[in-house]
Amino acid sequence: MTNLPGTPVSRSAFLAAAAGLVLAACGSDSVAGSTANGASSDTRPPSPSSTLAPAAQPAGPGAASVIPAALIGATTINGDPFDANLLAGRPTVAWFWAPWCVICRGEAPDVADIAARYAGKVNFVGIAGRGEAPAMRDFVSETGTGGITHLDDSSGDIWASYEIYAQPAYAFITDDGRLETYVGSLGGDGLAVIIDKLIDA
Repeated sequence: MTNLPGTPVSRSAFLAAAAGLVLAACGSDSVAGSTANGASSDTRPPSPSSTLAPAAQPAGPGAASVIPAALIGATTINGDPFDANLLAGRPTVAWFWAPWCVICRGEAPDVADIAARYAGKVNFVGIAGRGEAPAMRDFVSETGTGGITHLDDSSGDIWASYEIYAQPAYAFITDDGRLETYVGSLGGDGLAVIIDKLIDA
């Protein structure tokens, strides 16, 4: 775990509930082999990844002490500039996906539902990579995830900054900048349990 400014958060705070979940990620040689139904053939519980995300300065009085620096200067999949200051003051969930990823497409409705359920409490940002903007826009339209802001990471810079090597994946970022990453699919229930822990962290 990367300890950004603030008190360290134990892995159990965010990911204890995920220990029994099936790790499923597509498109990576680094992930244990997948079975035909998309589940991992690895019987070990999924492990969080330690990542680096340098802290930015606070946006103003009462704002969070940090904003994820990797998201500053990013653009959306529609080519619009992204104002990272909008993330100040609340925890953030970054969802890493690729437009051709079958598992990402399958979990997209759950992610959209959870994002709507926690609106006003937690920021949700999609980080689309390993594809081109038109395919990313098609993915969002076809999966009904237009209620989430999606950033275009065709360059892979944001993924690299969080050491994301496969998709789907998540970065859970507290409002003071501490984070945990998780590579694999969580499902709606698993995602909700971790977000509850994130809010209380």
